[in-house]
Amino acid sequence: MHDPLLTLVVPCYNEATRLDTKAFLEWVSARPTRHLLFVDDASTDNTASVLDRLGHQHPRITVLRLSRNHGKAGAVRAGILHEPTSDLIGFWDADLSAPLSEVDQLVDILMSDPDLLCVAGIRVMRLGSRIERSLIRHLLSRVFVTVASLLLKLRAYDTQCGAKLFRRDVARSLFADDFVSPWIFDIELYLRLRTLTPDAELTGHACEHVLNEWKAVGHSRLRLRDFVKGPVDLYRVYRRYR
Repeated sequence: MHDPLLTLVVPCYNEATRLDTKAFLEWVSARPTRHLLFVDDASTDNTASVLDRLGHQHPRITVLRLSRNHGKAGAVRAGILHEPTSDLIGFWDADLSAPLSEVDQLVDILMSDPDLLCVAGIRVMRLGSRIERSLIRHLLSRVFVTVASLLLKLRAYDTQCGAKLFRRDVARSLFADDFVSPWIFDIELYLRLRTLTPDAELTGHACEHVLNEWKAVGHSRLRLRDFVKGPVDLYRVYRRYR
């Protein structure tokens, strides 16, 4: 199987104290067809300096700095549109809640079927896996995704997991326009993907893959008010895409 060029976009906002630079450096060094593109979303801590040092340590690590804060959706979008050459483009959470060892499995799945346009990691607690997050966050997430799936007729189990890969041209189409919400933009990606396929159910064009490992790392960026705002953003998404 052809080993494709892959660029992984990593959005960063105030990640200076929890960015595992060693893990990122080891991963890209061991894989000659892999690139890392860190997007500094106008961090107010020492993230810029940490990323600059990391970028100087390897030629396949690039740092893109945004002049103002865009939120996760805007930071990922800027990174996707900045990378024109890789065969595959994806995004990954900076805290490595999903370890980089999961990336190769997603690549293999995407390359195994030429009709697949997107593959997304999902978090399912099962025998043999290590999925660690608080019960309350798990329950809130399941309620939100269930409501979103029913409202938007979207057959996805876990829209919000920050581990997704796309074919390059598809990614650039999906990220061409701004998103309604800076946080639940993953849902919009699936809705936009529908317009690129002849099947509204995305059968054969998008795939969810159960991760072997996922762990909530450190202090979450999401607060209670974000869960309260979620339904409002979801309704705004519904209004735009209905």
